Amino acid sequence: MTADPLLDAARWCTRLADVLGVVGRRVAELGELVAHDWPDARGREWAERTSLLGALLGLEATAAGELGEAYARQAADAPGPLFPGGAGRRTGMRLGGTDAHRVDEERGMRIAELHPPPPG
Repeated sequence: MTADPLLDAARWCTRLADVLGVVGRRVAELGELVAHDWPDARGREWAERTSLLGALLGLEATAAGELGEAYARQAADAPGPLFPGGAGRRTGMRLGGTDAHRVDEERGMRIAELHPPPPG
């Protein structure tokens, strides 16, 4: 993870698109193998189903790629950091936690703070 959650989302969507594309192609290949090895009506039905699944996975891969590109454009157009004060510094009042273990040196939970309304 980086300090920019938009870039993280863009990278994640791009990786998802790659994986969905590979899986979609493999499913389509499976449909071809089923059609070849099972030449009756039921085999054609299953081959058609797997081919359709491969095509749908391809469409989802395209959509995930487009979403990744949109996140990347939004990250490039962002005027500054998404979180004021940097990604390492979180704002808000710290409350006591309810669990018995610590994941870091900070203690408790954070309450979101609203910025004061603009004057006027």
